Amino acid sequence: MSFLCCGFVNASAQRSTFNIFKGNNIVGSIQVMRLGQPANATYLITSYSEIEMVLKQVVRTSLTTSYLHGNVVSCNTMLRLNKSLRDSTNMSTHAGVSHCYVKPDAPFQRTATSQWTTARMYYEEPVDQTSVFVESVLLDCPLRKTAPDTYTLTFPNKNVTRYIYRNGVLQEMQVDRTLINLVFRRA
Repeated sequence: MSFLCCGFVNASAQRSTFNIFKGNNIVGSIQVMRLGQPANATYLITSYSEIEMVLKQVVRTSLTTSYLHGNVVSCNTMLRLNKSLRDSTNMSTHAGVSHCYVKPDAPFQRTATSQWTTARMYYEEPVDQTSVFVESVLLDCPLRKTAPDTYTLTFPNKNVTRYIYRNGVLQEMQVDRTLINLVFRRA
């Protein structure tokens, strides 16, 4: 029975890979997978990169987001720097209330989230969206269309990520951070 189940999951999964660039050098990769149809999908996103700054930094991330009837019902993220857990978030929804935790802050609750998430943006262009639920901060963040097929997502700390689509398919993400700029490009 489990063999049939696993075969079904593998057959229905939509997978993609993005390379992580620092300048012209590939420093890592992102694996993305969507299980199920968009209204009832689970997104699994993992990354691994090795970035030379003053010292070599090994960065591993994971993100899981689940939808039920078009609504986000759970998500969690983890970011490990070298061997230490640097950041994590968790959200689960019960009776219409989302119970949220962003390490190391106090837990909080919210009653609604945008139907758009950063995970969903790997698979669909966010046409006409003005905000996106960002799983790594558990907040809705502003999204602006800045050029044809190009969107800029602004985080609470004012960091930005630009999403570039072609024919409705994500091709590239430009990640601007305080100490480093990276590009995630479809492999």
